[in-house]
Amino acid sequence: MKSLLLYRILTYALMVVAGFFALMLLAVLPAALANPVLLIVVFLLACVIIYSYTSSRFLHKGIYGHEYCKPQLRDLIRVNSFFAMGIAVLFLMQSITLLSNPQLADETATQAMDNMPPEASLSKESIIRILRFIERFFLIYGIILLTHIIITYRLLKQYRDVFEPHQPDQE
Repeated sequence: MKSLLLYRILTYALMVVAGFFALMLLAVLPAALANPVLLIVVFLLACVIIYSYTSSRFLHKGIYGHEYCKPQLRDLIRVNSFFAMGIAVLFLMQSITLLSNPQLADETATQAMDNMPPEASLSKESIIRILRFIERFFLIYGIILLTHIIITYRLLKQYRDVFEPHQPDQE
């Protein structure tokens, strides 16, 4: 029961971040249509958003509602979880690398300062603070996403009967 409470909390956290990712996706989409390389980013963000939504739907409809869920929901969860797992691992690797090597953030801030227009009012220290926040956010989000995916696979196995249509009793 505790894992179900943890799963519910993690699901709500993922849904909040998925909302922000959806807004970011809408902002990146026009640029991605002009530059096809960005379509990979759009695809990966969409997979994380779809995974977050479908796992939330499985939690509310299948586990709590004890209602029938179509097998396509399970398939969507599984397929998108592979890509979400890849994103989580990338976030973790990036965060650990930047947190263990602070001079990389300093170099990145210097490069950002060089590329900024002269009228920009951000100092190098504020850029480093922003980078540190992003590093920590990605680390926490990656851990949450990986934990959620692992629990989801256990729950998919445990509640596999919600994907089987219920036969009416024949007497």
